[in-house]
Amino acid sequence: MKTKKSSSVFFYFIKRFSLVAVLILAVSAWALLTQRTQYLNIVENHEVDLVKSNISAFNSWLESDIEYTAILGGLVEEILAGPGDFYVKRERIAELFSVFGSQCKGCVQLRYLSSQGMELVRVNIDAGRPLRVSGNYLQDKSDRPYLKEAAKLKDEVYISRFDLNMEFGKVVIPYTPVIRMIKKVHTDGMKPGYLVLNFSGDMLFKIFNEAGAESFGGLFLVNDDGGWIVGPDETYSWRFLFKPKEGLLEQEFPEVWSNIKGQNDGQFAGPDGVYTFDSLSSKSFHYVLRQDVVFSEGWKVISRVPDEALVVPRRNIMLVLLAFLIFMLGYLFWRQTSMTVASEDIRMALEDSEKRFMDVADAAGEFIWETGPDGSFVFVTGRAEDVLGYSAEELIGRSPFDFVDEESSWDVRKEFLDAAQFGHSFNGLVFKFVNRDGRKIWLEFNGVPVFDAAGVVTGFRGATSDISTQKKALQDLQDREDMLQSISDSVQDALVLMDEKGLVHFWNPAAEKIFGYRADEMLGESLQCCFFAEDNLSPDTSGDGDNYIDGLLSSYGSFTVNVRRKGGDVFPAEVLLSPLRKDEQWWVVGTFRDVTERKEAEDKLRKLATTDSLTGLSNRRFFMESAEDALERTRRYGRELSLLMMDIDYFKTVNDMYGHDAGDDVLKGLSKTGLKILRNIDVFGRIGGEEFSILLPDTGLEGATLVAERLRSEIEATKMNTRSGGLNITVSIGVATYSEQTKTLEHLLKAADIGLYAAKEAGRNQVKVQLTLDGSSEG
Repeated sequence: MKTKKSSSVFFYFIKRFSLVAVLILAVSAWALLTQRTQYLNIVENHEVDLVKSNISAFNSWLESDIEYTAILGGLVEEILAGPGDFYVKRERIAELFSVFGSQCKGCVQLRYLSSQGMELVRVNIDAGRPLRVSGNYLQDKSDRPYLKEAAKLKDEVYISRFDLNMEFGKVVIPYTPVIRMIKKVHTDGMKPGYLVLNFSGDMLFKIFNEAGAESFGGLFLVNDDGGWIVGPDETYSWRFLFKPKEGLLEQEFPEVWSNIKGQNDGQFAGPDGVYTFDSLSSKSFHYVLRQDVVFSEGWKVISRVPDEALVVPRRNIMLVLLAFLIFMLGYLFWRQTSMTVASEDIRMALEDSEKRFMDVADAAGEFIWETGPDGSFVFVTGRAEDVLGYSAEELIGRSPFDFVDEESSWDVRKEFLDAAQFGHSFNGLVFKFVNRDGRKIWLEFNGVPVFDAAGVVTGFRGATSDISTQKKALQDLQDREDMLQSISDSVQDALVLMDEKGLVHFWNPAAEKIFGYRADEMLGESLQCCFFAEDNLSPDTSGDGDNYIDGLLSSYGSFTVNVRRKGGDVFPAEVLLSPLRKDEQWWVVGTFRDVTERKEAEDKLRKLATTDSLTGLSNRRFFMESAEDALERTRRYGRELSLLMMDIDYFKTVNDMYGHDAGDDVLKGLSKTGLKILRNIDVFGRIGGEEFSILLPDTGLEGATLVAERLRSEIEATKMNTRSGGLNITVSIGVATYSEQTKTLEHLLKAADIGLYAAKEAGRNQVKVQLTLDGSSEG
């Protein structure tokens, strides 16, 4: 009999559990595969971002050093072109090097070399302190490769290869990684010399090492030939400088190098892991400077994540947990199956006690009790002592009404009397009681009546729970809600709560004041009425107005956007959007602040920085920046571009005869006259005392000549109102246009300037066109 029963349980178990086990295994296999794919994508994307971040840091570091070199080169040229003998000039250059080097982070050496490569001035920088090297220790650098390469340059900045600092032909110990910036220094009457700046790579390598700690594997830095600059360990770094054939990536990892060599960037699976790389060279170098640059070599940042790092973390633990889960499910299924088979054997034995058990189970709580006909306790479980402080023996024979708080006494008696009179149960009766220590507590009563054979109520059975903690929590929650409401009502920023569809669910008083909409107007509505794409787009762009608010609400974080009030006024607002997960739904909490005054102040500062204070025209700096931008667009899109140089004839005479006040009035009057003639896209700038320059985008030579002639004639015909009376003036104008001979801004300005002086030489009050830089022109 027992064998037959065991066999029945076994087959019933196999039938129920096999399908569940197969399903669990299939889902687990899919989950592990998906997790592996997702983890690999995370690693690959992380390494791409990390490599690009290092390339960007390298790029920025080079850009700042190039700018320092270009600026210092110009200052050295000014000193050499200035007064004094060559000894005085060298002293001034040394003083300039000392000041510049002490302020420039990362600069470790500044040198001025003769055209033959002999050091004339040299200043070393040690911990920010300039140390000038005396003449006895100045060296001949004519045999250095970087100097030979720099000799082939015109006006570009030459970037040497990355190597270690050398003195007297030997590498300096401890190793100091340096990169050299070299620029020719031109002086009238002399052969060009060389400005050489050594920049330490320690700061760059620090950033590189910090980023390497974030990699799943390791970060390496090599040059174009694959020479290790930063290798897998210190034994690899810089080895190519001492043993060229042993210090190359190709020697250690030939298959990897074949995939990287000749490529700018990429990612691939190598024989021992995933490789990610990006390059920095003259072709990929991004900068906004006006200085041309020549690289001696390029560099590659390489990330290697070994295969062991691509294993999903805690995979073995997951497999153990999976096995444990299947085992436990099997065990539970076996127990349940055994209990199901055995339940029929014990069902009849449980029917007699089922009703009493269900009565008590339905009312189960902190402690279980029963009262008799007189309302006193006849049965109490031991847990009552934990709640009321009285033992079960002490409670027997006493009524529940003996412990009721005076405020709740009548309500408790009424509920029990009604239940006894009508014979119904009661649930969730909450009243305040007093325990043995005199502390008031909240109790919840659940009970059912007990009937005799005649159907008369003879007492109650039930359970009582202490819910003081829950009541206090509810009160605390209400207090916090009241406090948050008070804070929300008092803050000056608009607070808005939106659901994932963009509908408003909370709108504080500050929001009503800022946007002009009442809370009852906005609750359940979209913020589309306050945000319009046309308020935030430039004239030459367009946007999808219907989807604008959806795109805006997905931009978590802080940003500034133009917002529209109920009356139609548009104002700038600083917005902070934060996601919130609540009740299985995503919400957006937004704060909005009116920053109109701050924006107006920023606009005023921007205008002060870009305009001439006397005339209101573009100042020299802004004009040059605008001209460089226009020239770049001309090269990129093949557009036309012309430039005018204009100078007031005999302006010194005006100042001498009528005073500088009258001269200032003439400059203002000329500016107003010119602005009436020019287009909005033209850039009209004052670049000197009485010298003006005008940039004409999308304008060829013929159109530029017509504009220049119209300016000249209009200014000649206009009487300038000054504090000394009306004055008539004339101007001379030089015209130049973008061509093969005038590809740079320097050449374009020079050509227009030549044309200007040609107009003055021809008698002034004329327009002259200058096509080249060799003096050939046409009237």
